[in-house]
Amino acid sequence: MLSCIIPARNEEGHLREVIKQVKQIAEITQVVIVEGGSTDKTFKEAQTLSKENENLILVLQQKGKGKFNAVRFGASFCTQPLIIIWDADGTVPLGSVRNIIDQALATGRPVIGNRLNRDMEKEAMLWANYFGNWFFAILWAPIMQGKIIDLLCGTKIFAKEVYDAIPEKIARHDPYGDFTLLLSARLIGQQIVSVPVQYLKRQYGQSNIKRWSGGLQLIYTTLWAYLLFIKEKNNS
Repeated sequence: MLSCIIPARNEEGHLREVIKQVKQIAEITQVVIVEGGSTDKTFKEAQTLSKENENLILVLQQKGKGKFNAVRFGASFCTQPLIIIWDADGTVPLGSVRNIIDQALATGRPVIGNRLNRDMEKEAMLWANYFGNWFFAILWAPIMQGKIIDLLCGTKIFAKEVYDAIPEKIARHDPYGDFTLLLSARLIGQQIVSVPVQYLKRQYGQSNIKRWSGGLQLIYTTLWAYLLFIKEKNNS
């Protein structure tokens, strides 16, 4: 069984559709919507959905800032051993999410979507983002056991123990949390499974990601990740 975290900022117009999709997956028995910093009525919509699905949905309001802070806050309320992060922007369709869940349940390993080896819907990803994702995939290959993995896909599944083992030295530098979760899994000896997914253009609103400043932060995070990974490897 899985808990599902949905970080939601300015997603009022698409949140109901996301919940409709989530409810089609029987293995998800808990949904935690974490709203933070919205300028629309996302929080009110989340509360409405919670009332309509009171045995399924828990709504939280983020106290800190950033997606990773929202995910970690949501994870602290999750009750199931596996946690899926499901972005509210509708870019990864239900069928692809189903494939990710099937792999996680079959292997017991962390699973992350791979957008780089599948055709994308037109305008789904800017060229700068596409090349940036490939850049980091190659840069992180030694940590990922030589595998080229799409590190920044929003749809991913990790065991709760991965959140418990998060290296704070990395977390404080990571703007989105993807690198921190992947490194945390690797440091406790877990192998990452990469599953090809379809990638669609955003269904509602605009991206909350700051591409250029975020990219620089990710380079800085990568340097810290290598230092910690090498240190832990030498100590083992």
